[in-house]
Amino acid sequence: MESELTTLESDLQAWELVPREPWMHVLPCTWAFRLKRFPNGLAKKFKARFCIRGDRQIEGVDFFETWAPVVQWTTVRSMLVLATRMNMVSAQADITAAFVHAPLGPEEHIYVRQPAGFHRDGDLVLKLKKSVYGLRQSPRNFFQYLSSHLEKQGLIPSQLDPCLFVGKSMVVVVYVDDLLIYAKTDREIDTLISNLQAAGICIRREGTAEGFLGVDIVRSGSSITLLQVGLTKRIIKSVGLCSSLSTPIGTPAETTPLPKDVDGSPASGSFNYAAAVGMLLYLSGHLRPDIAFAVHQCARYTFHPTRRHELALIRIGRYLKGTMDKGLTMTPSSDPCVDCYPDADFAGLYGHEDSQDPHCARSRTGYVILAFGCPVLWRSRLQTEIALSTMEAEHVALSTACKDLFPLVAVIRELSAAVGLDASFASRIHCKVHEDNVGALTLARLEPRRMTPRSKHYAIKYHWFREKVADPSHRVTLVKIDTRNQLGDLFTKGLPLVSFVHLRRLLMGW
Repeated sequence: MESELTTLESDLQAWELVPREPWMHVLPCTWAFRLKRFPNGLAKKFKARFCIRGDRQIEGVDFFETWAPVVQWTTVRSMLVLATRMNMVSAQADITAAFVHAPLGPEEHIYVRQPAGFHRDGDLVLKLKKSVYGLRQSPRNFFQYLSSHLEKQGLIPSQLDPCLFVGKSMVVVVYVDDLLIYAKTDREIDTLISNLQAAGICIRREGTAEGFLGVDIVRSGSSITLLQVGLTKRIIKSVGLCSSLSTPIGTPAETTPLPKDVDGSPASGSFNYAAAVGMLLYLSGHLRPDIAFAVHQCARYTFHPTRRHELALIRIGRYLKGTMDKGLTMTPSSDPCVDCYPDADFAGLYGHEDSQDPHCARSRTGYVILAFGCPVLWRSRLQTEIALSTMEAEHVALSTACKDLFPLVAVIRELSAAVGLDASFASRIHCKVHEDNVGALTLARLEPRRMTPRSKHYAIKYHWFREKVADPSHRVTLVKIDTRNQLGDLFTKGLPLVSFVHLRRLLMGW
């Protein structure tokens, strides 16, 4: 605690002491204590953080704008794929007391009580000069501050992901105060860090990119594997599967869908359902697409789980126990192709829930997008409208997947220039959308583009992508795929063991 206050007051000059006046809105303060861990789950260090009670701030008095972006993991995975393909060098950097680097705006006048145990004589309060932790606007102020310094180094923010900064031969990803840097040479990385230090930023290099945001990044030749063994162990422990008697299982979900189970037995409460779901969402969103469908099913019932839902979570834990040392293995190919695999499960819950509940008639959309043969984006979600046929459900899934596909291709084209690929390579990047439903394919390819009598009721929202498919400059091809090789099946329904293992091997390499 003493070290934290010394850093803030003496080193960073985050505030000054001023006499308290009756008109001042003085905010309380508090301390946050945290144990930071390595990706493998071992303790790294204990941290004491001096924080302002931002919940007591008044809009228009203590703060104005608060929104700040964080990088999308789709961007991180795309960069890892391209950097691995081009054999670029990497580094991870961390900024000490990051938020406090950013000055407050001229219109922001914030006063805070002195921290307990460190009180100076007199009726004095802290007048903040920097964006101390806890303030609602601190993340925004720091991001603007860091962005301006990165732009001075020739790194331009992407138009599609503001946390991706692209230079002539360097790429930087920013996640709050953690930076992931890829460049052609180590000298370029050292120069960037030295320039930021000279500008007054307390940044330090933490070796190569072997761990980022709790994810282990293991590079082996032309392949890269993402792992989260520490988090996986905590999930298994959280659902009560620590005993060696807990038997692993081959698939994370049953072949029948998971309903609300309104009349089922109440939850036992033997573990924290919401906490387990939160950790599983983090794991499935980063590097375990094989459990995305099963986790989303359980997440729907976080606020009122039954015993059946608890058993579904335990099944996921049993599956993870048998695949604890596995992750997402990516081996980039030389073909500059982005493949999209959309799929839908038409009214999958119908017959398993109350037929009078309209939610049981909603179909599920699932898709995965591969860049250079490596999965970089996946989704599993219920559709917002009720589809009237299998073809309509598939067409909705196709349209929804394209909403993610086209921006992702644009990001990959931006990245390709920074990693040393020539302009002709970016122009050769093309897309293949693999669809297993003939009706959806026919409707998407229909020329001249028009609405059929059976599709006009959802025309405006879901037919927009057909213009891009028809435009040759977008280089998009719709192809028919055998259902047995439709990777989107992993994200729409529970599969038998043989089908699940086959598709998992195609997607994740094991």
